[in-house]
Amino acid sequence: MRRFIALMILMSAPFGTQAQDTLARRASYIGLDVINSLPSVIFPKGYYIRYTTIIEPYYLFDLKKAGRRLYFGAGFASGDTRQYSDFSPSQAFKGVYVRAAYEVRRMRSTRRILYAGYGPVVSIAGYHGKYLFKGPTFGDYERQFRETNNIALGFEGYFGFDFKLAKDWLLRLTFRNVMGRRSAADSYVQYFPGFGYTIEGLNNRFLYSGGLSLQIHYKVR
Repeated sequence: MRRFIALMILMSAPFGTQAQDTLARRASYIGLDVINSLPSVIFPKGYYIRYTTIIEPYYLFDLKKAGRRLYFGAGFASGDTRQYSDFSPSQAFKGVYVRAAYEVRRMRSTRRILYAGYGPVVSIAGYHGKYLFKGPTFGDYERQFRETNNIALGFEGYFGFDFKLAKDWLLRLTFRNVMGRRSAADSYVQYFPGFGYTIEGLNNRFLYSGGLSLQIHYKVR
């Protein structure tokens, strides 16, 4: 009987160790984007948005399957675009958005991990501004516009690298492309929170943008 119990303990030891290792690998992180607002402050006259506050927190957690992760993000953006001309004036905007993604990771080295992901983006934004048409004969014509509760639904795909800075700290560099469609609107908008700079055309209903994100994450589990 004693020999049987000892044999069962020896047989179960590798499986117990493997289960503990699997649990140890399942980590979760909270993070924050640290670059989104900087270009608008450093280059207010050359960047497409100026003096804009963008706050983007993130939550990442590993799934049971190795190399798989879920990613959730939320955002708030408030600022102005820069004026390109009298016919393309500055626009004040404010909006909130959420994004989620399924992520696949591949180990490149002990200090760097390649990852790619995809998922939905939902954003709600509002705008206001004015157009000024200069009239040398009959005087200037000014027209104000306001858009409220514009909703955009889209899809994001991205890839990038994780760099391990310390035991519990992670740096993430992400290259993303996002496309979507916004609700019917009368005015063309130059920037849509959560999507980025918008391409003019098609009455501005279709949104597409590419961008770069740099995030700092802290391991909480």
